[in-house]
Amino acid sequence: MPAATTIQMEASPADHWSPRNRRRCGCHGVNWCRVVSTAIVLLFVGLAVGGLFYLIAVSTRDPVYSVSIDAVSGLDLDHPTDLAGRAPTLDPVFNLTVRLSSRNQVTNYPNCIWPGTTVEVTYRGVQLAIGSAEQLCVGARETKEQHVVAWGAGVRLPGSALDALAGEARRGAEAFDVAVKIPTVIHSGYHSYDPRHVHLGTLVSCMSRRVGDDPVAALRTPCHASSTDIAASYPNKGRTQPRGAS
Repeated sequence: MPAATTIQMEASPADHWSPRNRRRCGCHGVNWCRVVSTAIVLLFVGLAVGGLFYLIAVSTRDPVYSVSIDAVSGLDLDHPTDLAGRAPTLDPVFNLTVRLSSRNQVTNYPNCIWPGTTVEVTYRGVQLAIGSAEQLCVGARETKEQHVVAWGAGVRLPGSALDALAGEARRGAEAFDVAVKIPTVIHSGYHSYDPRHVHLGTLVSCMSRRVGDDPVAALRTPCHASSTDIAASYPNKGRTQPRGAS
């Protein structure tokens, strides 16, 4: 009988990548192309979400407000004994610098000091002067300043405050509190007080500002800012403001 003939069939390339052969190679049926593709998609999604949160973070930081008192007149501070010995009617005039700085890297809308903003100067709770600020807006990473004059008319300080001011004037240590009141703004086109279309006002409190302090240092000292509902006001440069306490 003829010898048995052994026929060897060469496996096709497709046979090498059959599920059975993949299991033999230790792949256990895992589709590595799909795994890599999924990982790449997840990486891009993570980067996109992280970038979105970063943009939100760098575009929603609150601005920084600061104030310096450059000069004052009408308080007779050159003659403190006159202040202590009588109850004068004062007509103070404060020359102020108001600074607004944006901390945002990017911004969809500017930070602004809006029309109707008032700047008030007080001493121990008694209003001495009030003035109006002009509209001032800053973009991303921008800083701007404006000069504001606050006026007072016929102001009378109570005895305790008058004595304290006289004593501080003798030491050259008189200090005043300044408040910048930025009004609530309703977006143009809306006529109702709908919270979705309202930007609450900002109360900026700058405590213990001394006259003639280094303006660079003073303007680098931020004031405290808080959101609250504030009505716009347009004082007549203090000439019609109420008198201080008697």
